[in-house]
Amino acid sequence: MKQIVLRRAAAAFAAALALTVLPMAALADSESPASPPAVQAEPPQAPAAQTPPAPAAGEAQTPAPAETPAPTPVPVAPAVLISRSEMADLPAGQETEITVSFRNLGDTPLHKPVAAFTPSDGIVLTGGASSFLLDDIPAGGVGSLPVKLRAADSASGVQILTVELRYTWGEEAAAQSGSATDRLTIPVAARPAAAAPLVLIGRSEISSPISPNEIFQLAITFKNTGSVTVTGAAATIAPSEGLSLLDPTSTFPVPDIAPGKTGSITIRLQGAKEITSAAQSLSVDLRYTYDSAGTPTAGSAGDKLNIPAKAAAAASAEAPVPNLVVSQFDYGGKPVQAGGDFPLAFTFQNTGTTRVENIVATVDGGECFTVSGGTNTAHYKELAPGKTQTQKLPMQAVPACKSGAQGITVNFKYEYVDGGKRTPVTTDIRLSVPVSQPDRFQVNAPVSSGAPQAGSESEITLSYVNKGRADIGNLEASLVGKGFESPASVQYLGNVTAGSSGNIGFAFTPEEAGELKLTVKITYEDADLQTQTKEFPLTLQVEESAPELDFPEEEPAEPAGPPAWLPAIPIALAAAAAAVVLVLRLRKRKAETALPGGENWTWQDDAGSGEE
Repeated sequence: MKQIVLRRAAAAFAAALALTVLPMAALADSESPASPPAVQAEPPQAPAAQTPPAPAAGEAQTPAPAETPAPTPVPVAPAVLISRSEMADLPAGQETEITVSFRNLGDTPLHKPVAAFTPSDGIVLTGGASSFLLDDIPAGGVGSLPVKLRAADSASGVQILTVELRYTWGEEAAAQSGSATDRLTIPVAARPAAAAPLVLIGRSEISSPISPNEIFQLAITFKNTGSVTVTGAAATIAPSEGLSLLDPTSTFPVPDIAPGKTGSITIRLQGAKEITSAAQSLSVDLRYTYDSAGTPTAGSAGDKLNIPAKAAAAASAEAPVPNLVVSQFDYGGKPVQAGGDFPLAFTFQNTGTTRVENIVATVDGGECFTVSGGTNTAHYKELAPGKTQTQKLPMQAVPACKSGAQGITVNFKYEYVDGGKRTPVTTDIRLSVPVSQPDRFQVNAPVSSGAPQAGSESEITLSYVNKGRADIGNLEASLVGKGFESPASVQYLGNVTAGSSGNIGFAFTPEEAGELKLTVKITYEDADLQTQTKEFPLTLQVEESAPELDFPEEEPAEPAGPPAWLPAIPIALAAAAAAVVLVLRLRKRKAETALPGGENWTWQDDAGSGEE
């Protein structure tokens, strides 16, 4: 009996413990992902879409649905990269050779490639052909050929060479045609513009004044004081009323005149039957062309040549008026710098038959010239017929004088006596002197905005100021070098007026760290239209680019799981409940089984109870 009671109590305790532990374990598993899954019965769920199981042996297999075939790829012609070799600026009027390359970027060879070239107006292909056949170019290979180019005399700036490559590709049985086109830039440096050459007009010597009806020959000379050749010149001669031109035409061709050389023509003249004035002259007008930056440009020069003559005896009962003329003058032989000094010497002659007296010679420089020390007036007591006198004085060109030929006027006031009568005479003679403005365009050395870094944009700036009295034209700045990239390496700034200033800036990005050598090139035209160039070499130390800071991302905190002692609570509660139940049952059983007559209940089985 006692054994039966003990076994039943143990079974009840185990059942109570199982019913309490299983729900609590399930709760701990749902809150802690690290806990192993508990084995428990799951409610039935709707079947999810899944791959059907393979059929058992002997069962009929259901055929799978047919797949849609992939589209057939369309063949694409191989891409071709067209480039040229490195080249410097091609001077206008000169020839160079470049290499044009064709890189096959495709996976199939190019067969029978033909390259066709179309140049722009400023360049031409030399050699007589514009299309060339190349060898087959394998996949990933390069084909190249040399091309000779010549820049036109008047070309300037960037010219374009259009290149087209036509080829076939693919299998021979199904070969297809393809083509590639690109525009290659050809930089051309324009010829510098030249100033109009100054031509001085003169004549040969005349031994004595021209008599009425006298026939004589005269050589007209033209001296080219410029820096370019005078070509296609023609001189028109217009004599005064006391002279006649005996040639069939009044216009004469003049041979080409090189810089510093002199050309001449010979004309035939005759004095009039009655020469009313001893001061005769020839007006000479010269028209010519010269080359300026490859472009023929028109120029002109003119002068009035004095011809001494004898007035006819019947022309007047009085003696002819004597004339003073400047037979020659000298200013140093080269253009005078504005603001500079130069010596002026001129020789004048009495071309009359009467002595002149009380001569006053005055030099008037106008707006461009002034006497540099001393006076501009000289006095001479007398000058006999046919005699000469030389006057020298220091002169200066004012700083504001413009470039080109400027005039100096020599004024003569004198008297002569004829038949006891004194007569005053005044005459003006104009001299021409070339003037050149000095170049005072100043460009300061370039400076960097700071230590440049590889891969980061930096800046170079430089300032300029025109301190001269004349404007400069066609100012252009360029940044030359390798190892950097710039959005605008060439800048055209146009004309800069006198007294103006400004700044030039270049943005550039170094490609790698280390020493970077650059050159800032400045070109412009001065007041004499001569091209000037200034170069500023610059060496920069490029630093490594700053490393990027990598901040780690914060990982989200894991949710706290249930305390480790939580599963022990139900176990302790279950054990306490089982102990209480067991004690209560034992007391109840003891009371029910007490024997009559005062016998006590014992753990020993009663005889013949039959219970187990």
